Order: sequence, then C-alpha cells, then structure tokens
Amino acid sequence: MATPLHPDCTLAFPPHPAWVRAAREAVRTLLAATRRPDLEDAAVSLTSEAVTNAIKACQAKACRAHITLSAEWADPQHLRVFVHDGAAGLPLRRRLTSLEDESGRGLMLIEHEADAWGVCTHGPGPGKATWFVLGGRDRDRSGLPAKSPAGCLECKELVAARRAADTDGDQEKVTDAIVAIRSHFRDAHILPAWPR
Repeated sequence: MATPLHPDCTLAFPPHPAWVRAAREAVRTLLAATRRPDLEDAAVSLTSEAVTNAIKACQAKACRAHITLSAEWADPQHLRVFVHDGAAGLPLRRRLTSLEDESGRGLMLIEHEADAWGVCTHGPGPGKATWFVLGGRDRDRSGLPAKSPAGCLECKELVAARRAADTDGDQEKVTDAIVAIRSHFRDAHILPAWPR
C-alpha cells in the first residue's frame, strides 16, 4: 500500500512521565492521518519505551532540558522516530534477571520490534537520540545500521563543524550543521540497513 509522503510530527516536552501518553498519541495521530494502522501498535509501543527511557535518563542526571520526539516518513513505507534527550551518557541494555523485573526491557523491545534502530550522540548538546524505523523490511536482528556511526570520520567532522558554529554563535550555521548531521546519519547509517 503506497502512502504519499506526509508532514512530519515534532513534539517537545519537559522530562516528566505525564508526557509519555502525549508522545504516544502524537505518533498514533500521525499514523491515523496517513492511513497506516498497520504500524500503529509497534510505533506507539516503541515510542512509549523510547520516551520513558529518555525521561528516566533525564531524571537520573537531573537534566531539565526538554525531550524532543520527531516522527517522520523516511519514504512512503518507512516511519522513522527520534527521541532526543539532554541527559549525558548512553542508555544501557540490561539483562533481565527475572520475569518480574519492572524495568530494563525498553531497548530490548525496540531491538526486537524495529526494522532498524540505534542511539545517536550527534545531536545538539550532551544528550543523545534513540531512533527506530518501522515499515516491514526483513529484520536481521543485529540491531546495528549497515555502517555503524562509531568511528565514522564524516560524523566527527560534521559534529566539529556544529560545535564551531555554536562557538561562533551563528544560529543559521548551527541549523545548517544540524541538518547536515541528520542528513548524513540518515543517508550513511540508517538507509543502507534497508534492502534495495
């Protein structure tokens, strides 16, 4: 079922658990508007996990910066969701010690259900973005993009350019640098993970 590209959805909110529901509903509304109910259950569930992880990370690090949820169409079939928080450090994938554990399942669920996923530290500030893609490709279960961003020289150069723009205080250059980082990450690290 081909769906034309549609407007993206972005929501910024404080790191408080009350916002998890609003984030889920934003993604649910986007999918309803684009007539993609086939992605709804997975997209809403994974969004909830990623936003909950971001809120917990912010609370643990006393980070008050807003969390940003972005849901966009990578192409007519693939929904890409980014959840950016300002808390320093990367999320940990923990092993469950018991089926009764109340936490520790978020990244495992994202890895299991998403067609592609990862964590990117190339956004603004000290935080990170957890991202995932849904749309029906065969999963290789590795959880890694075709080309890992770890050690990517172009990523490092783009991040250095963004930091330089920050230092100069030129907001237009900062915006251009963020767009360049995001475009490179999409083109070099996310899209190659999909079969042609």
